[in-house]
Amino acid sequence: MDIFCLAPEEPFHVAREVQLQFPLFQLRKLDNFCIIFVIKGTACIEVDFRRFEIEEKNLLILCGNMFFQCLEISKDFTASYITFVPAIWLEITVSFEPSFFAFLKEYPHSPTLPGVQKLHHMLCASEYIYREKENSFRLKIFKNFLQNFLLEIYDKAKVRILNRNTSNTNRQEELFEKFIMLLLKNSSTRREVQFYADELCITTRYLSTVVQRMTGVTPKDIIDTRCIQEIKMLLCTTNDSIQEIAFRLNFPDQSFFARYFKRNTGMSPVEYRKSRGISVI
Repeated sequence: MDIFCLAPEEPFHVAREVQLQFPLFQLRKLDNFCIIFVIKGTACIEVDFRRFEIEEKNLLILCGNMFFQCLEISKDFTASYITFVPAIWLEITVSFEPSFFAFLKEYPHSPTLPGVQKLHHMLCASEYIYREKENSFRLKIFKNFLQNFLLEIYDKAKVRILNRNTSNTNRQEELFEKFIMLLLKNSSTRREVQFYADELCITTRYLSTVVQRMTGVTPKDIIDTRCIQEIKMLLCTTNDSIQEIAFRLNFPDQSFFARYFKRNTGMSPVEYRKSRGISVI
């Protein structure tokens, strides 16, 4: 069962408490959006080359264009899920604040959330919408439902993961969200903390204070993590040479690029490609 694919005539699909088995070590770029609520079992996955351990009552929100790979999955892995096309996502999130998209990109995996049973009941309720194929307002009802569901997840997840209330965002929280948005836009070519501090009109010291308060790590740690993800995507999904990738990502030369990658991953770009089963010419 490929839960990420939809039939041509289906804009969305919902299934409740089904046993899933993802193909192991098959890197894929997702076309559709998928929300998965784990009922039973465990799995180890990579989303945009970041590893996550998945267990019971965890929630995954996988967006279109994300890179997904399953590394390990238990035989009893059971989940409820919603899959839907990008057009629905664009329509229902058009009025969402930018921090929502930054948040989902940074946190595709949510650990056990407050009110988790309510979220699962909501997801299960969407199955009734899916089955009512004769209802002329079915798609409109589903879009309204999905929008409410995503907002509910966002509220609960931000409180849990970032330990903050979405109705009481202060100045530091706004700066952090703006930093994440800038990072998503520029991380492939801009790796200096000074650049982001200048864009936010604050000092590097203050940016470090804000980011460490929110995440426990430094801005440089987050910048390097995002950049390494970009590099891994290019190494795995293109036939570009190491020199071409280094040039595309604005590194001064191939040697500097290789040292940067090895410092952050423990292996050279060539070794990484070999580890992924990609032939190196």
